[in-house]
Amino acid sequence: MFIIERTAALFATRGYAATSIGDIAEACECSKSRLYHYFDSKESILEQMMTTHVDKLLVECKQIVRRKKEPEVRFRELIRHFLEIYAVSRDKHVVLLTCMEFLPPEARDTVLDKERKLVAYVHDELARIRPDLAREPGLTQVDTMLFFGMINWTYTWFVANGAISPKEIADRSVDIFLQGYSHFDGALSAPPRVAVKA
Repeated sequence: MFIIERTAALFATRGYAATSIGDIAEACECSKSRLYHYFDSKESILEQMMTTHVDKLLVECKQIVRRKKEPEVRFRELIRHFLEIYAVSRDKHVVLLTCMEFLPPEARDTVLDKERKLVAYVHDELARIRPDLAREPGLTQVDTMLFFGMINWTYTWFVANGAISPKEIADRSVDIFLQGYSHFDGALSAPPRVAVKA
């Protein structure tokens, strides 16, 4: 939707708090009254923006995990899907990462619940790839969040129409992660002992 796209660009560049309804109307080349015909408030625009973005990610994830393939193949397909969406929805992705606090509590809980489902898809595939690590409480969750930390911030540097495609970035991320992940012994490194002088 045109209003969502224009508003996402404003929220991503200026921030939610610094963007007014007047700014949105100006960006959309329409009156405030026309905006209010479609949305009750700035909050409602933000809510629909985040919800539709996360739903777009979720729908295909559900299809991917239902396919009868090896866990590594499903994991790769999930990450390709994420990066392809991130590449064409940069502004919405930035808003999702930076504007959650501005949602009303009920809407925030709904979006967070959907985000948890996205995380769970990746978590479950990693647990299938390394069931031995999954037996250690919390380790697969740590690895899942480490992986999301690697891909979620690609918007800060990745150019979607550059020399490397979203699919290639996804495959490279998976290869770097899994090639190490598949051979990692799962042991947590002990903190170094530091001698303290009296």
